[in-house]
Amino acid sequence: MEVRRLVTRACTVCEWEGQAVEQGDRPTAGCHWCHAPTRVVSEELLVPIAPGRNPFAAALSRLGAARGGRVRAERLSAARRREIARAAALARWRRG
Repeated sequence: MEVRRLVTRACTVCEWEGQAVEQGDRPTAGCHWCHAPTRVVSEELLVPIAPGRNPFAAALSRLGAARGGRVRAERLSAARRREIARAAALARWRRG
């Protein structure tokens, strides 16, 4: 996987400054105004995100989502749990 960086560049001749995502060792073209060479002002590595699952969302889910459902079930009364289960069963039977 190629390294991607968010690079801020400034022109060595005029006052132009801009940001671009650069991959690998290929720099972007020169200044957009005067086409002179540019210098790197700042550079940040970008985190690769794999297609499919979002790793940040998965980490947040592991932190609290599973615990939240268990706590909610503990707080419900037996009668309310029965109502919820009956409504779910009726919804399943209606679809079938």
